[in-house]
Amino acid sequence: MSEVKLSIAGRDYTVACAEGEEAHVISLGGLIDEKLGQLRGSLSSSESQNLLFGALFLADELHEARKTAASATAKLEAQSGIVANAEREANLAKGKQDDLKLTVARLEEELDGLQSAQQRQSAEANDIRIELESLREKTDAAISEKETLASQVAQLTRERDTLIKQIQSKDLLLERANALVQESKARAAPVSAQVLASSGDLAGDPELAPSLERFADLLENCADKLESKAPAS
Repeated sequence: MSEVKLSIAGRDYTVACAEGEEAHVISLGGLIDEKLGQLRGSLSSSESQNLLFGALFLADELHEARKTAASATAKLEAQSGIVANAEREANLAKGKQDDLKLTVARLEEELDGLQSAQQRQSAEANDIRIELESLREKTDAAISEKETLASQVAQLTRERDTLIKQIQSKDLLLERANALVQESKARAAPVSAQVLASSGDLAGDPELAPSLERFADLLENCADKLESKAPAS
């Protein structure tokens, strides 16, 4: 414990206090002396002492109350600052929230656009697949038709070669027939002359003239047939 001396209303008092509280008690004593000086009254020794202790307790409580009030004020100010910061952060958060809403709306719009574009691309891809399938079918049909035409061309080529061989064979036959006709005519001419020369001797034969006529007709028919086959071949 420590002791301090206080001067209250012109009288000195010795007051015990806790260590470290000396300055605080002296300050309270000065406050009490100031208040009693304002009263300007005279008190007895016992009254002054009782009043001193009562005033000390009240002054101490007042001091604590002021400290508490100051602390509360400081806390209030701090809380006010915190509230203000919270309000600012809330406003910032609200602004960010609004920005986020706009961003979300923009992204949703872009997503809708992308989905629409994807649907269009899917439809275009489907059309392309259909067109490719149609082209593939047409290509297969063209290849099949080409193979058929190639087979027909090969068949026609074979037929042409066969006809060429037949024509060449007929030409040979025609040449041989013409040669035979010419040879027959050449042989027939002397016979006819000889027949005419000896007609006087054979005039009395009744079957000679019809035989000669039939032979001449036969030669003419052979010649006509050979000549008619030549252009047809």
